[in-house]
Amino acid sequence: EILNEDGTINRKVLGAKVFGKQERLKSLTDIVWPEMARMVKEQIREAGAQGKAVCVLDAAVLLEAGWQDMVHEVWTAIVPEEEAVKRIMARDGLSEEAARSRLRSQMTNSQRVERSQVVLCTLWEPDVTRKQVEKAWELLQQRLSQERSP
Repeated sequence: EILNEDGTINRKVLGAKVFGKQERLKSLTDIVWPEMARMVKEQIREAGAQGKAVCVLDAAVLLEAGWQDMVHEVWTAIVPEEEAVKRIMARDGLSEEAARSRLRSQMTNSQRVERSQVVLCTLWEPDVTRKQVEKAWELLQQRLSQERSP
């Protein structure tokens, strides 16, 4: 009942079943997160074996899942709550209350900022966000160069 015809997860149906219902959300994350963590660790290991200097982990739940120990830096993208509500409503076709309920089950921007080394704001046009990411990437490359230098 939570799967679309093509076998993908219907986010709206799943969200209605778990968001705002802490015990159901915890049951779901207790099932899903350990397997996801295993897969992520394997991908990081493979990247290292291939000599990759950087492995980017795009994980919306990285902090909630406690995976920050898997990475050297946490980069967080934030937007004001009202913008987040609008985006969730548009993306998932949810009511305002359902979108707010989903947000309440997540860390706040302040909590994310406290646990992150790099903070990006995606409030503006995509080009502005792209420039923020490019600058942060350049700074990361500089840090890596300094670490590799004797």
